[in-house]
Amino acid sequence: MIAEIFGISNVGLIRHDNQDSFLIANLETGDIATMSAPTLVSVHTAPFILIVADGVGGAASGALASSIATETILSELHRWWHKVPKRTPESIEAALKRGVDVANKAIYQKATTSPEHHGMGTTTTLALVLDGEAYIAQVGDSRAYLVRKGPAKQLTKDQSFVQRLIDAGRMTQKEAAQSEHRNIILQALGPEEKVVTDFYRVKLESNDYLVLCSDGLSNQVSPEEIGRITRAGGRPMEICEALIEEAMHTGAPDNVTVVAARLRAPDSDYLAKTNGG
Repeated sequence: MIAEIFGISNVGLIRHDNQDSFLIANLETGDIATMSAPTLVSVHTAPFILIVADGVGGAASGALASSIATETILSELHRWWHKVPKRTPESIEAALKRGVDVANKAIYQKATTSPEHHGMGTTTTLALVLDGEAYIAQVGDSRAYLVRKGPAKQLTKDQSFVQRLIDAGRMTQKEAAQSEHRNIILQALGPEEKVVTDFYRVKLESNDYLVLCSDGLSNQVSPEEIGRITRAGGRPMEICEALIEEAMHTGAPDNVTVVAARLRAPDSDYLAKTNGG
């Protein structure tokens, strides 16, 4: 699966500090893009990862937690990719779990040994794309969407208080979207010594888009709008800019982070298409 990937993070209109982080990486070549060094990442032969992390625990602490998460997970997955020759779905899931667990331990230890960072944490949602499938791991409520036709399809389920009420039949999706409790998450990396990671898999098709985002986007922009804007945007940079702009139009009370991957099956026309826009 060939891909073009881009990410953008914006502090929003209310917050003074940006506690989000994102990371895009080609595991084979080492090409990387982050919040501090955003660049278009193109992948032609190797697997790639997308990570979005939304930090909590005060300005410096939240930003630190989310950056530790993205960097640690990348390090673990890079080591795994170059060390393990045979990769099955089970081994891929185990590698994602290990990456999340090691990141959780690193944040937990930093929080418990540094009083100024006590209680810090971060959501983490990551996707590893390999052999036409996306393997997704999640802790918290940052989301992964698939855009194919119609509304964006949410691939992940929020680890949140309102989602638990939805699952119990005590709240509708519409009520949850408007609830004052919608930002209460049940898990994050850092606050506890152990964490439970949720996993998802989806088969990808040519012309699909993967969109990962913090709740600064998903709380403000509906799946219908995410789908419409993504399909209309074309290239990943324009998609990210348009989604951020839509969140800004709604008031953007939180940091907003979006990573978009445009996926294509390998074909001879690909370079001509992408170079032509």
